[in-house]
Amino acid sequence: MGKRKIIYTLLIIISALSGFTIHKDSLDNGLAIFSSEAHKIPMVEIRLVVKAGSILDPTGKEGLANLTAQMLLRGTTIHSGNEFLEEIEYLGANINVQVDEDYAVISARVLSKDLEKILALIAECVQKPAFKVEELKRLQRQIYSQLLSQNDDPFYAGMVAFRKLLFGRHPLNHEPLGFDSTVSQITIDDVNQFFTTYYLPNNAFIVTVGDFILDSLRVIIERYFAAWVRKPLPVFHCPLLKLTGKKAWLIKRDISQSYIFLGFLGPDYRVPDWIPTRIMNYILGGSGLTSRLATEIREKRGLAYSIFSYFERFTQGGYFLTTVQTRNESANEAVELILQEIQRIGNDIKEEELNRAKRFYTGNFPLNFDTYREMANFITRLEIEGLGLDYGERFERLINEVKIEDVQKVAKKYLQLNDFCLVVVGNIDESEIKVEDLEWLK
Repeated sequence: MGKRKIIYTLLIIISALSGFTIHKDSLDNGLAIFSSEAHKIPMVEIRLVVKAGSILDPTGKEGLANLTAQMLLRGTTIHSGNEFLEEIEYLGANINVQVDEDYAVISARVLSKDLEKILALIAECVQKPAFKVEELKRLQRQIYSQLLSQNDDPFYAGMVAFRKLLFGRHPLNHEPLGFDSTVSQITIDDVNQFFTTYYLPNNAFIVTVGDFILDSLRVIIERYFAAWVRKPLPVFHCPLLKLTGKKAWLIKRDISQSYIFLGFLGPDYRVPDWIPTRIMNYILGGSGLTSRLATEIREKRGLAYSIFSYFERFTQGGYFLTTVQTRNESANEAVELILQEIQRIGNDIKEEELNRAKRFYTGNFPLNFDTYREMANFITRLEIEGLGLDYGERFERLINEVKIEDVQKVAKKYLQLNDFCLVVVGNIDESEIKVEDLEWLK
């Protein structure tokens, strides 16, 4: 064995809530390694995460990050696509690739005895991809068909329209799949260029959770990933533009229900007031049964079966969205009630509501780590969002420190009623929505 290239180890014990230990190491080439031993069953969950998400898609090439990631499992210089999948099947393992706005992740699950074999295959994907034109063309046709199918879904069509309306020309304006008009425009040279630029060890990390011996795991990862060459990364920074006014978009569909999407620009991962923001959303619409929106629109008036709201955050920005389905003739009443509750939450929060939200989060938090998969996903989020490996220990204290004035402050900060976007998919006319100063997209 050559000289060890693991340059440091940081041990954090998360005992109070999540109850597992996370070790952090890294290789000389910058590849970070997060690992947590657990020996309940002889299995390992693996994540190889590369910070190469759809926010990096160039204009006119929306969908490039997703295509690049999906191509990794479609053949290498050693194995064809079929041969590669046969190797996975032979192990009885599973492997898949997903892309979101900030990163691409290869996820795998394998029996402990085959850990080295699956890590070798994953290393092959990111260091020796074949990127054959015929595979790209086949993948483009599949994604194009998927996009056409999804566009028939009123909810998906509404989400696509909402992001276009809210983000304008900002690269968060699209889902990672891209647009049906852009996916077919991506070439194999685009894929190669994107891969060469962003698929680097100093832009990636590995998460392993399960039945392994830590020291042996480190040796295996070094064996297969130490040759991955570090390179300079381009700096990417794309701040959100300010949203001004009340923008609206009606998508006419001959359906009995209107799908309503109303939202605002939102915070990114770095904001210091994320915990009170989560609590504010829980009270407003995050709790499906007891939130204010559910109480007013579902329980009191029976306008919808469900209504909810949430924040979606990324490295370069985010958004808040509340969405509901209701009868076409009830669309305006639902919109007015949503705006009414958004206005109210900035001025009137009850101690009981705050305490209920705190009890939910502190009680629910430990339930998120029942499985190796959930533990691996949690560690991935810690690193992507920059929360710190001691976040589990700090979480309950952060929740309990929140006061009513903190919640009201973030409500006024992020939910400004003069600047929002509204999308309606349904069989109504613009004139039926009675909101002052609404500017409809023509």
